[in-house]
Amino acid sequence: MTRYYEDVNIDEEIPPVEKTPTEDLAVDFFGRGNPMNPAFADAAAGKRLGLKGALVPGMLKIAWMTQYANDWAGPESTLENIRVAYRRPDMAGTPLTLSGRVVDKRQEAGKGIVEVEVVTLADGQPSVRGNVQLVLPIRG
Repeated sequence: MTRYYEDVNIDEEIPPVEKTPTEDLAVDFFGRGNPMNPAFADAAAGKRLGLKGALVPGMLKIAWMTQYANDWAGPESTLENIRVAYRRPDMAGTPLTLSGRVVDKRQEAGKGIVEVEVVTLADGQPSVRGNVQLVLPIRG
């Protein structure tokens, strides 16, 4: 479904989506042959670092946030910019809820720009906050 700039309202809530990161998902995200931090793929390595288990890669969470915003915006949108701030680490096996709302919309140089605040929540607590700017089509 195409989402048009005119149909978006500031403070509009985006339906939440739940994802459960796993150790295997982290390995697949980076590629099986790619070197990575062992704490992403091994709970014991995470525990040696003083954590509760395997870490969820921050880049994976950014990818999910981007996908979440793009899925909401529709196939005719383009991602203009994303900024994120990491608040705390997430552990593999703990479900994450992606939640968002529209915080700004404006027209610049003939483009309909919509800014969406996206947050990942684990156990109801934010772990990553981000702002995604999307360009949505304007009705002619």
